[in-house]
Amino acid sequence: MVCCSSGLSKACGVLHQRRVPIAGPAKTLPTPSQLSSVLVYRGIIISEKVSITDKISQDNERTEVADGRIVGGRNATCEEFPHQVSFIVNNSYFCSAFFISDRFCLTAAHCTQNVDPTTVVLRSGSTFRTNGTIIPIIEVTPYPDYDNPPFDKDVAVMKTAESVEFNSCTQPIKLPPKGLTAKSGTVMTVSGWGRTQQGASSIPERLMAVNLTVVDHTLCQTAYFSVNITENMLCAGNFFFGGKSTCQGDSGGVGVIDGVARGIVSFGRGCGQPLSPSVFTDISAPAMRDFITKHTGL
Repeated sequence: MVCCSSGLSKACGVLHQRRVPIAGPAKTLPTPSQLSSVLVYRGIIISEKVSITDKISQDNERTEVADGRIVGGRNATCEEFPHQVSFIVNNSYFCSAFFISDRFCLTAAHCTQNVDPTTVVLRSGSTFRTNGTIIPIIEVTPYPDYDNPPFDKDVAVMKTAESVEFNSCTQPIKLPPKGLTAKSGTVMTVSGWGRTQQGASSIPERLMAVNLTVVDHTLCQTAYFSVNITENMLCAGNFFFGGKSTCQGDSGGVGVIDGVARGIVSFGRGCGQPLSPSVFTDISAPAMRDFITKHTGL
């Protein structure tokens, strides 16, 4: 995730952990839910996409900058995070998702706006982003009131064409009960294939993981004073010092506490910046949990 592009640095603010595009920069600046290469909303930089065709990090680079992956993270494997999947939409952008059953995945709504399921190429069962089994998707359902207010209710359900066969690298993750609170200071683990540092020109081929600390809701609201941090959101990171966070391309991935899915990667300001925790959709928030149950039965 890049905080600002040249010429826009003075406006640098919230930057969405949005999908990673394959295509070049768009020339228009629509609303957040429409997504462009660089989004500007109410004077805030929301997203600057990175081409998925950029040079992929090689093994020797991984060794040298392993601590910079996913920003402050480490190499991970599909056996550690068998729920993790990646997907490309219409050969244009990249996001993450995660299995919650043999027929359903969750991801971020901003990854699925106006998406035709036939254009989704979802991969599962590999440590490496472009490997694994391709799983057809027949239904994509983003939260109907996503982005009202801005960035709120950033959740979507994807349904597979057939039941997925589970193995050591493909497993569902447990969902939390409705209304479960994540206490400040609790460790949450996030995995993904997103950018490894702010301004990075490439995205990693290998899965990465990082441990983040849940941030008090009021403190998070103070950090994002221009955005309403709602009851449907959960914040985590190294609040005062930075150095660890999600980054662009991690969108739709999951934050896990004690083996239970608790957050969906949504947005943030820069990557690993002080006073800029990553913001997640709180899966246990009543409205979010009810939506998931309605469309999955879980």
